[in-house]
Amino acid sequence: PFEYGGAVACLAVLVDGKRPLRAQCRVLKGMTGIRLSTESRSMSDETLLRSSETTIQTLADLEGFNHPESDCALLKCALIWLGLCPVNFIQDDDRKMQPIQPFLQKFCQRVGVNEVGLEIISSSLLPTGSGMGSSSILAGCILACVAKCIGIVLDGMDAKNSLNSTSGIAETNGINSLVHGVLMVEQLLSSGGGWQDQIGGLVGGLKLATSDMNILPLQTKTMRINLPAETVNNLNERLILIDTGKPRLAKNILRNVLRRWARRSSDIVATVGELVSEASNAIDYASKGDLNSLGACMSKYWVLKKTMAGESSGVEPENINRVLLMLSSSKKNHWRH
Repeated sequence: PFEYGGAVACLAVLVDGKRPLRAQCRVLKGMTGIRLSTESRSMSDETLLRSSETTIQTLADLEGFNHPESDCALLKCALIWLGLCPVNFIQDDDRKMQPIQPFLQKFCQRVGVNEVGLEIISSSLLPTGSGMGSSSILAGCILACVAKCIGIVLDGMDAKNSLNSTSGIAETNGINSLVHGVLMVEQLLSSGGGWQDQIGGLVGGLKLATSDMNILPLQTKTMRINLPAETVNNLNERLILIDTGKPRLAKNILRNVLRRWARRSSDIVATVGELVSEASNAIDYASKGDLNSLGACMSKYWVLKKTMAGESSGVEPENINRVLLMLSSSKKNHWRH
């Protein structure tokens, strides 16, 4: 929360040895306008399951950017935040019928030369609403690839520099960072996204992500933690990812959380404090390789998250609750989620 600051322990993972979220961008000669495509592919063999495509020839074609369910809405928001055109032009009846080409030529730094087109394709191997933070991470992939393609530099785009960052030192994610860009894109999208998921997925390995209290624009920090190879191997042996088949839209859950936080009830305020402290505890246990204590910490964290969302939020469907109860009843199992 803004008044208290936040903290989240994040661990980036591969899914079946793959990076499941991807984006491609290219500037094309002999083409005009923008071609946007989104793809959903199977995890096993990456067969195309579903796709949607949108062509942008006028500013009006960018309408629908603020509706998460609209075709290619995330791609449209990424273009707007990167500076393709002012958002108020799209919402102005007199301006929105302007052709996109002059804006695109400037965006691609091709003013005064032959006309070009832009093609962007985003791909996901994860099911919609998987709870893996895929929207935020995919937004980061899109921003990074488009920015690199047209010559915009965002802090955090260079994976090599990220890998070389010092363990245990908190680094600020400024307003020109990829992390902050995703936050702004999701505000344009009206999906209610925050900052945790993109730090979790765009920055490799284990890290403690924090936000400063009472500061606007929101300022976040990332502190990377190096894990011993033995701990990484032990985590890989214990972690199992299960698709429950129960998609959840983060926007709807977040609304419940914000309503409950707005009431400032004593139990919610206490829960927020515990969530912040448990994030640091999780980092401490993981750093020491104490996976049993880490598992217990994760179990407590999940209970706290459910408290924030409320019992009627649907954050934990009944069939999932039964599975977790069965797992927790086994003395051999130290992981609930």
